[in-house]
Amino acid sequence: MADQAKVTNNVAAKAPPKQHWFARNSKSVIFLIIVVALVGGYQAFNIPVSVFPSTDFPRIVIGIDNGVMPIDQMMVTITRPVEQAVNSVQGLETVRSITSRGSAEVDLSFNWQVDMFQTLQLVDAALSKVEPELPQGTKIQSHRMTFASFPILGYSLTSDTVPQNQLWEMATYDIAPRLNRMTGVATVIVQGGAEPEFQIMPSPAKMLETSVTVTDILNAVKATNLVDSSGLFERNHQLVLGLVSGQAQTVDDLAKTVVKSTQTGIPIRIGDVATVQQSVKPLYTLVRANGKPAVVLNINRQPDSNTVVVANEVHAEVDRIRASLPPAVKLTPFYDQSGIVQDSIKSVRDAILLGLILSAIVLVVFLRDWGSSVVAGLVIPVTIFVTFIALKLLGQSFNLMTLGGLAAAVGLVIDDAIVVVENIVLHRDAGEGRVEAVESALAEITVPLIGSTLTPIVVFLPLISMTGVNGTFFRALAVTMCAALLTSLVLALTWTPTLSLYLLRRKKSAESDTAESGGSEPAARDENFDPDEEVKRLMAAEEATMTGFFRRVIDFYDRWLRRALEHPWFLLIGAAVLIVVSVASFLALGSDLLPEMDEGGFIVDYLMPAGSSLQETDRVVSHLEQ
Repeated sequence: MADQAKVTNNVAAKAPPKQHWFARNSKSVIFLIIVVALVGGYQAFNIPVSVFPSTDFPRIVIGIDNGVMPIDQMMVTITRPVEQAVNSVQGLETVRSITSRGSAEVDLSFNWQVDMFQTLQLVDAALSKVEPELPQGTKIQSHRMTFASFPILGYSLTSDTVPQNQLWEMATYDIAPRLNRMTGVATVIVQGGAEPEFQIMPSPAKMLETSVTVTDILNAVKATNLVDSSGLFERNHQLVLGLVSGQAQTVDDLAKTVVKSTQTGIPIRIGDVATVQQSVKPLYTLVRANGKPAVVLNINRQPDSNTVVVANEVHAEVDRIRASLPPAVKLTPFYDQSGIVQDSIKSVRDAILLGLILSAIVLVVFLRDWGSSVVAGLVIPVTIFVTFIALKLLGQSFNLMTLGGLAAAVGLVIDDAIVVVENIVLHRDAGEGRVEAVESALAEITVPLIGSTLTPIVVFLPLISMTGVNGTFFRALAVTMCAALLTSLVLALTWTPTLSLYLLRRKKSAESDTAESGGSEPAARDENFDPDEEVKRLMAAEEATMTGFFRRVIDFYDRWLRRALEHPWFLLIGAAVLIVVSVASFLALGSDLLPEMDEGGFIVDYLMPAGSSLQETDRVVSHLEQ
């Protein structure tokens, strides 16, 4: 029995010590995190890109057009009935309208809790009920306000020889349809130019002679200028739908339109009582580009599309369109919002690279270990890639707020990795084996590290619950910061210690330590382990590393800290002065939702006296251009 007990004790003594989980599963951890980072890198190409966060503003704008109807009549017959019709929509808070000659705009503001997609349908239903009661010819459009409501691209179509009506037809029937069917493009709005039309000028004398009225002419044009079906007929074993076109293609076609017949059966045509000629619609807006009359195309993106991708695809399509245009026609861009987004992405990239380089320099200078710099530096790209997954799952986009959050999070992200690496290096320099150093470091700093990371997260959490326009912007920033900080915490406790097993070099004095066994096994602890002696040993290792410039910095800090503690009243006075200066500076600063943005251009608003003609306004503005 004694021999058996002795054998059992020998086997137990030879059994290897139990390894920490990160040592047992180091390869699995590295593989898993690399796979997740690759998924995040892939998702980076699928996340929408825009200038501002995607926002459903609780606002619907109703645009109304009715030619040149007087303001008083517009107010009574159109604006007020529309306001009364939409006033019953659920969630409506305020209704404001602007009525001018022949047009009106009704702004509907709702609370932030309503579903704007459903609310827009309710508004359209209310408008459809009141529309039959409005004057004939009234056109109504309703749309909800989002950042996608504003154009992301603008092109101007100019020519020295081609007339404006042909430029308008070219833009409306050739260019706009090709751009509008592209993926991510919502609408292409054509402005400027001259829209061609036929002009009928009745002769009062001939109308009186033939007893024809203006209403008869209008009804004749409406009744005949259409495409209709003549019915179905069978031919060659096929059923064919017959179509008859009565559309007027030329001036002669319109002039030959029959208005009515006399009692003797003689037809009276439009050309008998009026003069028909080619003309253009009355102009109420003039567009000029580079000092020339122009037609502009404003391109809006879909709300969930990628601004940069849409812009690049449109630019490529425009290049193909240019090749098919006449030599005298020029299609040039005058606005491109994607440049702002690309500049933001480049700034974030530069901030990440700069943070990576500076953190590596700090680690090399203070820890004098290239391996520790690599370990801490690899945390930044992995954290960024994993944060991309969180942004995709939360429905966020790359915009000024999320990209700014990523840039600001770089400094906080690297902190967790530096704390872990520095503590591992400290234990290593104290003579511990590689695995034991990692295990001891994690045991000491896990709880403080969690607390220090959760502190800024708690600060950002209230921003996520904010509502309104400010809440929309700050929510994107807070979500990005919280996702990046949580990711950095997880990586600091998994990725960083695992990489330290492979990349941190052993201290030369510890190479002969048999307990390390090549860095794969932890050293055994003495049963009489004394925490005080462990602290003294770590402090001695820390003091041993403080040499040269770093030693002088520590000594300088030590001297001034002692002086400050010996004279606490100076600290209080200095703190009070800082508080007073901070409050004064806060009161003197202005406030705004966003900082000023420089898009590389400016807008000049020139107000003419009321009643100025379009030609006179164009003459004055032409002088401003010159």
